[in-house]
Amino acid sequence: MENKYIKILCVAIVSAMTLASCDKGFEEMNTNPNALTDPAVKSMFTLAEIYVDGQDFSNTRGNNIYAAQIVQHFSSLGGSGSKYTYSSEYSAALFGESYGKGLNQIYQLLSVLDNTPENSNMIQALRIMKVLMFQKLTDTYGEVPYFEAVKGYNGNIFSPKYDTQEAIYNDLLKELDEAGTALDASKPFAGNADLYYQSDVAKWKKLANSVMLRVAMRLSKVNPAKAKEFVEKAYSKGVFASNDDSLVLKHDAGPVGVKTNPITSSWVRNDLNGGESNIKFSKTFIDLLKNTNDPRLRIYAKLEATGDNNPANQQGLANDAKEFPGGDKKLFSDPNTSTVLRLDAPTLIMSYAEVQFLLAEASVRGWNVGGSAQMYYENGVKAAMNILTIFGDKVPAVTTAEYNTYITTYPFKSAGTEAQKIEQIITQKWIVLLFNGFEAFSEYRRTGYPVLVPVNDPSGETQGTIPRRLIYDQSELLTNAANYKEAIQRQGLDLMTTRIWWDK
Repeated sequence: MENKYIKILCVAIVSAMTLASCDKGFEEMNTNPNALTDPAVKSMFTLAEIYVDGQDFSNTRGNNIYAAQIVQHFSSLGGSGSKYTYSSEYSAALFGESYGKGLNQIYQLLSVLDNTPENSNMIQALRIMKVLMFQKLTDTYGEVPYFEAVKGYNGNIFSPKYDTQEAIYNDLLKELDEAGTALDASKPFAGNADLYYQSDVAKWKKLANSVMLRVAMRLSKVNPAKAKEFVEKAYSKGVFASNDDSLVLKHDAGPVGVKTNPITSSWVRNDLNGGESNIKFSKTFIDLLKNTNDPRLRIYAKLEATGDNNPANQQGLANDAKEFPGGDKKLFSDPNTSTVLRLDAPTLIMSYAEVQFLLAEASVRGWNVGGSAQMYYENGVKAAMNILTIFGDKVPAVTTAEYNTYITTYPFKSAGTEAQKIEQIITQKWIVLLFNGFEAFSEYRRTGYPVLVPVNDPSGETQGTIPRRLIYDQSELLTNAANYKEAIQRQGLDLMTTRIWWDK
């Protein structure tokens, strides 16, 4: 993969510049036999895939510092997420980067791909990627520009309207249903330019249906009938069937910022500092895994200063901490740089384990998904442990014996109440969503699990209430004021405590 992403970026940037400057005569350019139309299009497709899960900017600020600390995966003394403080730059990071990079790339490519059989599979894949990005956006902020979004170049719409979350969700489900059905293995695709599945249409279909499962379950409280309808539809169409179907984006160790993991690379470069990092694993996360003898702890965590990954020696930082107890940062657990915090650690965008936990919850709710909650729960825990082999072999993988001991000691609560079963399922999902703070934040708000103790810090914005959303990019007040104001009139004040539509 030497220099692979550099070439992709260079070709895609040239392509974008060409598209932006060649409105007149575009049709002639597009049919020019000497133009690099196909290579450019495929390179742009690759870049869109890279952008889907965000770059360093949004992952450092929105994910690591805000969402992942709000849900107490991580903690820091002055962290906006730990203390519920407001940082305009951090809060706006996902909003600005998503529209400025990922969605812009997707819409630009869709605008030049003729709707022909040769391009059909690439178009359907872009529709699925669009859903992944928009769901994260709307779940984080609430109402966002959707139907008029990213139409400055193609539609001369420079102040897009915000759409209700209900309208957005209805269209997300439609897009996934249509795109998944339209994918066709008999038609061309993107070849190896597809970093996700190397143009394996069967796996793309499973991805569309698995994302539909995630999107539908988000409606479980606000519209349970529609949630049930689309959860059952997703299951019947075919979701992830093993860890091999999981959506994993691979990375290289360099160059930094191009090929490295955007979630881990800035952490390693700027903040890890031999164990002197201000961001540590949360006490909530470490204590849960220690108290249950979870074999994943040795893979997830270590004391960076000494390289010690012995679970017995791991220590998390409380999210309400105002200083490091004992005064030594090096005594508190960091993500393991031999595994999950490698510069080239793969990004687990959506896992088979998550799908199994979604099906387990659906079964608890009595929906028709073909299996028992216990079966799906046990499959999910096992898959969550086994998927960690994607992070290499420098730490021993979880063994079958370790899984058997764990699931025997902490079995599924088959005789419990519905609430107890869902709490157990979501708590396991919270573990597997480590480094996917945005999704964990959404699932916490939807379900209330895992049970978290709020932080009531004097610097916070919420008076001790766990946030329900992030605050919009305040540049919208200058560039899109009328539509911004209309959105907050419908949704509520632009505050961290305002609940979005599905958050009941």
